Amino acid sequence: MAAYHGVKGIRRRVIGVAAVLMATACAAPPPPQTPHWQLIPLPLPAGSAPHATAELQASDGHGGYAGIVYRGGGRPPAIGRWHDGRVDVFELPGDPRTGSTSVLGESRDDTVLLQASPGYFTLDRGGVYHPVSTSSLDGGYPQFMGPNGDLVGEALDPDNPGNYMAVYWPSPDAEPSRLEGMQGGSKAQAIDDEGTVLVNCACGIYLLHEGDTRLLDGSGQQGFSIAHGVVAGVGSDRDAPAGVGMLWMSPDSPQVQENSQRLFAANSHGLSVGQERNSRQARGPVAVWQDGHELGRLPAADGLPFVRAKFVDEDGTVAGVVSPDEAHSDGGPVQWRFVRS
Repeated sequence: MAAYHGVKGIRRRVIGVAAVLMATACAAPPPPQTPHWQLIPLPLPAGSAPHATAELQASDGHGGYAGIVYRGGGRPPAIGRWHDGRVDVFELPGDPRTGSTSVLGESRDDTVLLQASPGYFTLDRGGVYHPVSTSSLDGGYPQFMGPNGDLVGEALDPDNPGNYMAVYWPSPDAEPSRLEGMQGGSKAQAIDDEGTVLVNCACGIYLLHEGDTRLLDGSGQQGFSIAHGVVAGVGSDRDAPAGVGMLWMSPDSPQVQENSQRLFAANSHGLSVGQERNSRQARGPVAVWQDGHELGRLPAADGLPFVRAKFVDEDGTVAGVVSPDEAHSDGGPVQWRFVRS
């Protein structure tokens, strides 16, 4: 969420977000024949105040994104949906002044899952909100949306009072049920095609599909995302105490990416985004890898030096935000594309 530090503080820190991104887009490109990642700003809503900001929180994997826009000027946050170089804005359901709002996922058909007071909703392609059914659950809520629109979340376990169990919705308007096959102490992290769930536990990382589990080979500690069966995460290495970025093109093919500390996301071709190792900081710069080799760091923008990226589209586009501070408040949405010449 955008940080508020008084009117003067806001304008001093972030009045330049839109202007900085536009200036970056218009800057002279690197010399010809120099491969590089090019930063491409995504638009903020028309009519936004000078200090408007936005955060990408979900992707459909094919160039579409969803998130929260902070338009300023006393207006409440709203849902933003970016596609084909434009942003469409949708006012929140309920009272946006109460509770928190976040986008939890986006399906392949551009349906968006979000949390907003007073509950959980989907926003369909036509801009209509639909409540997600949680009436049959005690303390239940969805956490993730898969490419096909199915959901995974948690609810209090009636057989184990005080503890939570994983639950599954085959569609947002269906009744949820217990997700069978989860091992003790496990936490669902993401959901892929055909209902395959990425799960983290003390035993490592495993995939769960229709009650069957498959432990990922290698020294994986935590998986962060799954797309078309490709898992991105972090593994252990005695020579790298903070961890190493790992990619699984299949459960039996772990790959350590050179000079990486963790990977946040990948596409079906194994193009991945994550953080470099950095002995002087807890987390290193954000970079991109392919086939174990680094393809370079993602550039920031003048005045917005911090990068966060966690989406990789099928065409190789990477998306995220650039911001003035490491907390990623007051940021602007951007894409990066690899230019070979």
